Amino acid sequence: MMLASWSGGGGLPAMLIVAGLLSGLPAHSWATGPLPAAADVTRRMIERAQAVAQAEPGPQYRYQKRSRLERLDAAWHPVSSEEKTYDVTLICGVPFNRLVKVQGRELSAAELRREDAREEKFRQQFVSADRKKLVARKEGVVTPELLGRYDFAVKERVLLHNRPTLVLTFKPKPGDLPAASFEDELLNRMTGTLWVDEAEADTARLKANLLEPVSLGWFGWLGSLSRCDLSLERERMPDDVWVNRKMDLLIQCRKLVTTQRFRTTEDSSGFSRIEATSAINRKAAPGN
Repeated sequence: MMLASWSGGGGLPAMLIVAGLLSGLPAHSWATGPLPAAADVTRRMIERAQAVAQAEPGPQYRYQKRSRLERLDAAWHPVSSEEKTYDVTLICGVPFNRLVKVQGRELSAAELRREDAREEKFRQQFVSADRKKLVARKEGVVTPELLGRYDFAVKERVLLHNRPTLVLTFKPKPGDLPAASFEDELLNRMTGTLWVDEAEADTARLKANLLEPVSLGWFGWLGSLSRCDLSLERERMPDDVWVNRKMDLLIQCRKLVTTQRFRTTEDSSGFSRIEATSAINRKAAPGN
């Protein structure tokens, strides 16, 4: 599902931390049984997200993320682009995206100092935060409030990366939904397909798009978001940790009288396991 934390330092997808409480059956038994009810699948997703958020830090990973932002013309062809590379490390279970390159260029001394200050500020949030707030942040987007916006349907069971995976479709529930912010309005208009690992109830893949435009400002006088297509692919590490492998986001919006189009892509690679204490105490990026 979509994250508020997808924006900023590493973009979207920071997103979709999730797994499921095992029912006690081995994975191959799931592949031969009847399809579960959608409510059971989403319940397991929520329960596991809460359990993971409350647990002490377990296996963690450090990796490189390449992020490209392209401005597109009316034919959806790139007219300009900016590429950034991040060193991503979990800090108290939450990913911190440390900028290491811009357009292939290493950061200057002044830019490195700004990244040091940004990382220190990020760490201090966890020093001062109480446990309840920290747990809520680590839960990510898999909450009853978010999943409760949608009607889910389990369509089929497939093998994805040799693991039984449930394919669910989702659409906004009819009637009045929470609409206190632009993010609410956006979430209330998203539909798509979700691939959920059956044994662990973690999101393996997501495709979502906007059903109808979302207005910006009073009666849309500031503009509108008319297209939002999201594709996310995730991967399971050997010790049951799930990571975001690839994300693609396509946006078309109108700002006043100007229409703008953007594509953001993120590719992650070089995953290496680190100790939880190393993630908390690390100060330097790779090669520094």
